[in-house]
Amino acid sequence: MSQHDPAPATGCGSMLTDPDFTNPLTAQAVLFTVLAELAALHPGLPGGYITTSQFTPAEAHVLLDGPADVEAWRQATHTDVRDVQLIDVDGDRKVLFTASVGPIALRVYTVFASVASAVGA
Repeated sequence: MSQHDPAPATGCGSMLTDPDFTNPLTAQAVLFTVLAELAALHPGLPGGYITTSQFTPAEAHVLLDGPADVEAWRQATHTDVRDVQLIDVDGDRKVLFTASVGPIALRVYTVFASVASAVGA
């Protein structure tokens, strides 16, 4: 058997048979195009840890280094400041917003220690 047609006993191959769970990479092409266009329009936009999935091909999660980076992304995506949330997560703070950029959704966020946690450390 070749790497393209593994033996059934290996557990590889077409394990997912539901068409809803077998989106090809091309399903994510629009997302990658929108991110590339965003980078071209805003070359100084801070980089982040960006994830996407074949299960949600029109959605990306963008983890950034800090609140200032979230603010830069907020401005670049023309997201209203009232759409930014600040929430507590196990003693830390999370700043996040969701932006529609063309046909995709970006969930942009950062997690950081609260002032009380940072001072007590």
